[in-house]
Amino acid sequence: MDVAKSLFLSSFCLLLAVAPAFAVGQAGLDFDVLSVGVGARPLGMGGAFTAVADNADAPYWNPAGLGYLKNNEITTMQTRLSTDADHYYVSYIQPLWKGTLGISWIQISAGSLSNTSATVDAYNEVNTISIFSYFSNAYLLSYGLKITERISAGLTAKYLSSDMSKISGGQGYGYSIAPGVMLKPNDIFTIGLRIDELFNKVVWGTGSAEKAPPKLHLGIAARPVLPKISGLFSLDFSQTMKEGYIGSFALGYEWERQGLSLRCGYADSSFSAGAGFESGVARIDYAYVQSNELTRSNCHRISLSGKW
Repeated sequence: MDVAKSLFLSSFCLLLAVAPAFAVGQAGLDFDVLSVGVGARPLGMGGAFTAVADNADAPYWNPAGLGYLKNNEITTMQTRLSTDADHYYVSYIQPLWKGTLGISWIQISAGSLSNTSATVDAYNEVNTISIFSYFSNAYLLSYGLKITERISAGLTAKYLSSDMSKISGGQGYGYSIAPGVMLKPNDIFTIGLRIDELFNKVVWGTGSAEKAPPKLHLGIAARPVLPKISGLFSLDFSQTMKEGYIGSFALGYEWERQGLSLRCGYADSSFSAGAGFESGVARIDYAYVQSNELTRSNCHRISLSGKW
């Protein structure tokens, strides 16, 4: 292992080691634009992708996965989350500097929203003060490096911006950093670790500043080699590193043969399922995701990808 790799790995071990101390006393809210999830393939597997992260979705799910990727790849997805909200996502990765670099963009936008009065009028009704639109963006810059054949580390830096037009103080910007590690003890099992919002801050137009508590994601994936059991099995455990939060689990499975993939998953009392088809350099993935948070109806996700 050369000096550069040693320093890179040492830096990540330090970041992961100080995470519990950093979590103490944190306040604030999670970043909504980052909480929806990206990529039809990982979403079809219930989001249990921390120990998988083997495609252009890796900058979001675990940047350490980039260290094992040796091809250029681009993926894109657009989803209607509700009647008024749209979700856009584009990610591109390219081998660079002995590792792999990733650039991603995520947006949630909504138009024609009503700003209503805080009190009711004489007819016991709220009044519409103005109509405004909402845009929330996340720009991700990621890098992953394979330290050895069994260890990879990565880092994703995120720039965040929000804009509620015609709302005083409704503009904001901030940053977030998420490191990750991936271990492959053998040819069957992979272990992934990611800490979202390890360091973060959002400043609003009103002058107020917010910080979100870091969130730990620990995943394990397995490709058993047995006569009647095949495919990719994955399990994720997530825990917000602040008192009062309850951890959650996600399960995923993928079966793949001759370019065709079938998937299913479970997370947060919701089921998901999906399929994918790959031909040459092109790939299309579909996921059906039960959603209980950002929309009252279930979401159909479609990703289009290219790899060369």
